[in-house]
Formats: sequence, C-alpha cells, structure tokens
Amino acid sequence: MQDGAPLHIATPVKQLLNLHFGNDRIISRHFPTAWPPQSPDLNPCDFWLWGYLKAVVYGGPIANLAELKNCITQHIHNITTETLRSVVEHVVLRFQLKGENAGQRMEHFLSKSKPTSFS
Repeated sequence: MQDGAPLHIATPVKQLLNLHFGNDRIISRHFPTAWPPQSPDLNPCDFWLWGYLKAVVYGGPIANLAELKNCITQHIHNITTETLRSVVEHVVLRFQLKGENAGQRMEHFLSKSKPTSFS
C-alpha cells in the first residue's frame, strides 16, 4: 500500500493505466468513470465465469497446481461463442434491472436467469 491506498489505486498504477488506456477508458474509483456500486451484480466474471469454472474444473481430481492451471486454461478456451453471447445478453439485463431498481442488490431477481450453459 502507498499512503494507505490499495495497490490498484496507488499513484504509479493509476499513471500506468492512464498511459496505456487513457483516463477516459478506465472504469475505476478515482478516475472520471467510477465503477458502479454493487458491481458484482454487473461483472460477468463475478456472476458467471467463476461459477462456471468452478463447476467444470473441479468436476474431477486435480493432481497439482500445473494441472489446475492447464485445466482452467483449457476450459476457458472451450467456452463457445453462443455461451459468451448469452453472458453478454445477461449483462445487459443486469444493467437494465440495476437501473430499474435504483442500484439495489438484485440476486433474487436473477437467480433463475443466469446463463448456465457449460458447453
């Protein structure tokens, strides 16, 4: 930590991000475009990818860290275009519901509509 700031918003990190992406393309605290509150509701990695990977990767035994990394990489490469399209459609739905519900948590709205294709 730098001056009590978490590493991802430390001055050198912010400068590096700004250099590579420009201030207007970064969605984060302390940048012009702040990440919305309750962001796990909107983040496809939080609401879909990690659950998907956990389901497929831990379906069988994993012998060591190298095998785990290989298995994760393999399953990420096997995600179909149709599945990704479904995930994007659900992100749009989440944004709409977030707006309609004044930014409140919304797991109860979406528990039955998550993309579940593991193909």
